Amino acid sequence: MPSARSENGIIISMMNLKREKSACPVRVVAPYELNRTINIKPADAGKTVLDFFDERFPYLGRDIWIDRINHGWITEGTQPVSSDFTIKPHLRLNHFSPKVKEPAVASDIRVLDETDDWLAVYKPAPLPMHQGGRYYKNTLLYMLKEMGYDNLKMVHRLDAVTSGVVLLAKHKESAKNLRVAFESGLVRKVYHAVVLGEMTEPITIEVPIRRKRGFVFECGEGLTGAKSAITKFFPEEVQDGKTVVRCEPLTGRTHQIRLHLKYAGFPIVDDPIYGPNGDDSGQKLQNSAISLRSSGIEIDELDIRVNH
Repeated sequence: MPSARSENGIIISMMNLKREKSACPVRVVAPYELNRTINIKPADAGKTVLDFFDERFPYLGRDIWIDRINHGWITEGTQPVSSDFTIKPHLRLNHFSPKVKEPAVASDIRVLDETDDWLAVYKPAPLPMHQGGRYYKNTLLYMLKEMGYDNLKMVHRLDAVTSGVVLLAKHKESAKNLRVAFESGLVRKVYHAVVLGEMTEPITIEVPIRRKRGFVFECGEGLTGAKSAITKFFPEEVQDGKTVVRCEPLTGRTHQIRLHLKYAGFPIVDDPIYGPNGDDSGQKLQNSAISLRSSGIEIDELDIRVNH
């Protein structure tokens, strides 16, 4: 079956997305010591230190967090805290790791376009945008710094397992303008995904999203604290019970496209959390690329148009 063509001229096919996932160089860094500072948000106040770290980083397991606390590696200032220490809002906790072993990541970062105000790059997957969890040096911002792009500002994000176009600001004024554009709905974002099932007609999903646990989110009606989310889906290629879908999110919630495709009955074929065989317990690591790509970003008011 011929490749599909989106409205902005990008040719997307199942073969293209599969090839993109499989042909990417890998980056590995040697183990190192690391001190991190974690600021406690009001929503986490009242939890014990053990419960907080176990919920925030569930992939390590509760026994490992008990061991780290007992070693005195989690402190308030220079004072070690106990497992039952109750955390307060805006508290700053220090977490020392004597031997950080970061997972390997894809390293095929490509500069697509840039001006004095912004930088557009292709982010491979799996690769996190910024420091957090198991990653510090193996992140997009750290690797771009090594490439000579220092002090970049994030104005939007892609999941670590999602590849494609990312826009970054080069200075504070540009970051302000770009964030206003994203928050005001002036940005057209186009993604492509390979989903299970044959989608034959466009679909619009308007279902709110909230955090479920750790790095896992959920969507549905009537969820307390959920934020509004809207995504439009357009089928572009159907083959062997799967569909290449053009996805246009009108809001920017975490895991929005992945959740809304699952809600619509067309989960991304290889999504480890929300896919056909997904595990939403929060325990399963997301360490491989999925069939979801950011294909383009357009901001007419700022004369920005980047496609890949």
